[in-house]
Amino acid sequence: MTALTSAWPALLNDPHALLETVIIVGIVSVASIGFVTGLRELAQDLGNLRKAKV
Repeated sequence: MTALTSAWPALLNDPHALLETVIIVGIVSVASIGFVTGLRELAQDLGNLRKAKV
Protein backbone atom coordinates (compact mmCIF):
# COMPACT_ATOMS: atom_id res chain seq x y z
CA MET A 1 0.00 0.00 0.00
CA THR A 2 2.92 2.33 0.59
CA ALA A 3 3.94 2.06 -3.05
CA LEU A 4 0.49 3.20 -4.11
CA THR A 5 0.38 6.12 -1.70
CA SER A 6 3.89 7.23 -2.65
CA ALA A 7 2.97 7.09 -6.36
CA TRP A 8 0.15 9.64 -6.07
CA PRO A 9 2.36 12.75 -6.04
CA ALA A 10 4.25 11.49 -9.10
CA LEU A 11 0.99 10.80 -10.93
CA LEU A 12 -0.44 14.20 -10.08
CA ASN A 13 2.73 15.96 -11.25
CA ASP A 14 2.84 14.13 -14.59
CA PRO A 15 -0.43 14.38 -16.54
CA HIS A 16 0.70 11.78 -19.10
CA ALA A 17 1.28 9.18 -16.40
CA LEU A 18 -2.11 9.99 -14.88
CA LEU A 19 -3.80 9.64 -18.27
CA GLU A 20 -2.06 6.32 -18.94
CA THR A 21 -3.12 5.04 -15.52
CA VAL A 22 -6.74 6.06 -16.10
CA ILE A 23 -6.75 4.39 -19.52
CA ILE A 24 -5.24 1.17 -18.18
CA VAL A 25 -7.65 1.04 -15.24
CA GLY A 26 -10.56 1.62 -17.64
CA ILE A 27 -9.47 -1.14 -20.01
CA VAL A 28 -8.94 -3.60 -17.16
CA SER A 29 -12.32 -2.78 -15.61
CA VAL A 30 -14.17 -3.20 -18.93
CA ALA A 31 -12.35 -6.50 -19.55
CA SER A 32 -13.21 -7.71 -16.05
CA ILE A 33 -16.88 -6.84 -16.46
CA GLY A 34 -16.93 -8.61 -19.84
CA PHE A 35 -15.27 -11.69 -18.39
CA VAL A 36 -17.72 -11.95 -15.49
CA THR A 37 -20.67 -11.39 -17.84
CA GLY A 38 -19.34 -14.09 -20.16
CA LEU A 39 -19.01 -16.55 -17.30
CA ARG A 40 -22.57 -15.81 -16.21
CA GLU A 41 -23.87 -16.33 -19.74
CA LEU A 42 -21.93 -19.59 -19.98
CA ALA A 43 -23.48 -20.82 -16.73
CA GLN A 44 -26.96 -19.93 -18.00
CA ASP A 45 -26.33 -21.68 -21.30
CA LEU A 46 -25.10 -24.81 -19.54
CA GLY A 47 -28.22 -24.79 -17.36
CA ASN A 48 -30.42 -24.48 -20.43
CA LEU A 49 -28.51 -27.28 -22.16
CA ARG A 50 -29.12 -29.62 -19.23
CA LYS A 51 -32.84 -28.77 -19.31
CA ALA A 52 -33.07 -29.34 -23.06
CA LYS A 53 -31.37 -32.75 -23.04
CA VAL A 54 -33.71 -35.60 -23.86
